[in-house]
Amino acid sequence: MLRLSSVAAAFLTLAAAFALYSFKYDTRALEVAVQAGERRLEKLETDIAVLKAERAYLARPDRLEKLARKQGLGSIRQDQYADIGTPMSLDAPAPASPVKRSAK
Repeated sequence: MLRLSSVAAAFLTLAAAFALYSFKYDTRALEVAVQAGERRLEKLETDIAVLKAERAYLARPDRLEKLARKQGLGSIRQDQYADIGTPMSLDAPAPASPVKRSAK
């Protein structure tokens, strides 16, 4: 009887050790996956911050104004406004011609 209980205890000890090793291995795999996800999240947050800064730089009005002037765009003129209160006739003068771009 003593031998049978010793063999059963040894078997249970080995089974518990195997189960503990299995849980530890699975836990370590989950930890690695979580850390990889956290690193990816930090990288994406950094990328978002960089993109927001680039968008803020590109959308600056003084920068856009310089680019618009290079393309020949200007402020709106009085003759570009249309009076929506009076109907247009076919005899009305043609609207102002669009601004011509300079050749590059």
